Amino acid sequence: MPLINDRDRAQIEKIFTDSLVDPVKMVYFTIPTSALIVPGRENCESCNDVQQLVEELAELSPKVSVEVHNFEREREVAQRYDVDRVPALVVASGDESRVRYFGAPAGYEFSTLLSDIQALSTHETALSQETRDALAAIPEPIHIQVFVTPT
Repeated sequence: MPLINDRDRAQIEKIFTDSLVDPVKMVYFTIPTSALIVPGRENCESCNDVQQLVEELAELSPKVSVEVHNFEREREVAQRYDVDRVPALVVASGDESRVRYFGAPAGYEFSTLLSDIQALSTHETALSQETRDALAAIPEPIHIQVFVTPT
């Protein structure tokens, strides 16, 4: 059963058609679920749902693709994207500008995910010129983390 209903699917497809310019790649890290419980093995309760969500999004535009990686078996790929837990989603443009999501991009985060896909594809953000100038004045790379909770 699809996670994105038909009405939302049509709306997202139109948004993607109207706004996406360059390709965007979603790199997803998961631990496949197993019916076998193994002590010491990580389990990921939401990994299957998040994978289904990103695959449904990728179906809505030829400019959006998805790569799925097994976090336990492909640690070197995870390290390249600075991923240390699952579920993890890296949304990247050709120039490797990227946004990382840890956990399920559901609720309010889903609309943010759609906006990030658009911003990475167009290489444009809604930042004011004043903010752009202030960021350009930072002399070295910085790491920004934003934490979001449902409350």
